[in-house]
Amino acid sequence: MITISKSKFVAGSQCLKKLHFEFYRKDLKAEVTTEQQARFDAGHEIGKLAQQVFPNGKDATEAFGDNWGLAIKRTADWLTSGIETIYEASFSHSGGFAALDILHHTPTERWAIEVKSSAELKDYYFTDAAFQYWVLDKCGVKPDRFFLMHLNKSYTKSGNINPNELFVLTDITDQILQLQEETGNNLERFQTMLIKQEEPSISIGKHCNAMPYECTYKHHCWKHIPENSVFDLYNGGKKSWSFFEKGITQIAEIPEGESLSKRQELQVNGIKFNQAYKDKEGITNFVNSLKYPLYFFDFETIAPAIPILDETRPFEKVPFQYSLHILTAPNAPVVHKAFLANPDDFNTAGSTEPRLQLLNQLMNDIGPDGSILVYYAPFEVGVLNQLKRAFPKYTDFINGILSRIVDLHEPFNKGLFYLPAMGKSASIKDVLPALAPEFSYANLEINNGNLASTLFLEKVRGIFIGNWNTTHRHLLDYCERDTLGMVVLYEKLCEETE
Repeated sequence: MITISKSKFVAGSQCLKKLHFEFYRKDLKAEVTTEQQARFDAGHEIGKLAQQVFPNGKDATEAFGDNWGLAIKRTADWLTSGIETIYEASFSHSGGFAALDILHHTPTERWAIEVKSSAELKDYYFTDAAFQYWVLDKCGVKPDRFFLMHLNKSYTKSGNINPNELFVLTDITDQILQLQEETGNNLERFQTMLIKQEEPSISIGKHCNAMPYECTYKHHCWKHIPENSVFDLYNGGKKSWSFFEKGITQIAEIPEGESLSKRQELQVNGIKFNQAYKDKEGITNFVNSLKYPLYFFDFETIAPAIPILDETRPFEKVPFQYSLHILTAPNAPVVHKAFLANPDDFNTAGSTEPRLQLLNQLMNDIGPDGSILVYYAPFEVGVLNQLKRAFPKYTDFINGILSRIVDLHEPFNKGLFYLPAMGKSASIKDVLPALAPEFSYANLEINNGNLASTLFLEKVRGIFIGNWNTTHRHLLDYCERDTLGMVVLYEKLCEETE
């Protein structure tokens, strides 16, 4: 009989083809990125920390060398001998295999606890929990209550992490009891499919991006989808799927008269007729609203699941770097300022808090007057508001910055300036090459914010591998490129007002 684990069961619930690939075509799987590996590592760390909420348990997988048969036997023996708490409690029945994060016994109840490295409950959590409950029940170890243990988004770190406050237990017993019959039927259906070893004939669909990341086989299943497909339509969402279901695959095939947003119309006309669009009046009004000196500003942040700094919460965006280009007057030379925290200061007692270092330097680098341009303001505004909450004495200074922020994303997002090369996105990474093809991130070792954040957080956590002095330079280069790119975009907008 084919053994299906929890992760494989969830894969099958998402897509039978994905489950088939997991058993027979793993060679098609996309490589794990640095950012994805960082998520996996964080999940493992969270799982270990969660055990402290139910301390002094025994780990069924300790020194087991991937011998799940040993883990299953240990679990059975420990249950017989009355062990109160078992980590990675392992069970198998009818081809279904489950390794439960924590199996805990109170004086009157048996609790099954699955740990999640999230602050919110996701739909697929109930699918895998129902599967684990089913396996335990069939093994004669029916839980009285089933909990999801997840991060408490309201927890604020103060001193050492308190696991009992960091985690929240949510009882989902009633919800997963309703899924038991379906779970058993699905397990049987999955095994029947796998025994045939035939790839299921399943079309692409919304499931390809579900639970909660896109499928690791999407690049294979979508290889027939052409460039400039309806899925590349700006904020396409349901509309893109509606076109696809009607047999419309490419944006160029979208017929006249379809209900489209202004930005979508610009994209369609750009692809069909190579048509650009420039709202000279709108661009002029935007440029004229700016006041010198101009500050082009960008944060880089980390968002650790387990807070590192005091007065921060799970997944809070913590700034560790900024870049600032300053233009004091038209045609004046551009001045650059930068801040990059020392990763050691995040963990060293007695060091000045890195965010305070950042704020103090920012007070010197940014003057009291003039427009502060950012690209996609909600991000910088959110970070600044969190800094204000953490350091109330800087409220006036931060409010002064907030009152002067102008979003350089706006003229492109609203379609005041559109070139066909921008495609579906108003991201700076798409707008810049369209307006200034000579301006590129291609020569940078670090060329996106997620990678910058991942590497810095690895250094903070003491797991970074490589030459930090070199990476330090690459981080500075990347953040500087972002704000220099904003200067270039501003200059391109100014050209349209002449």
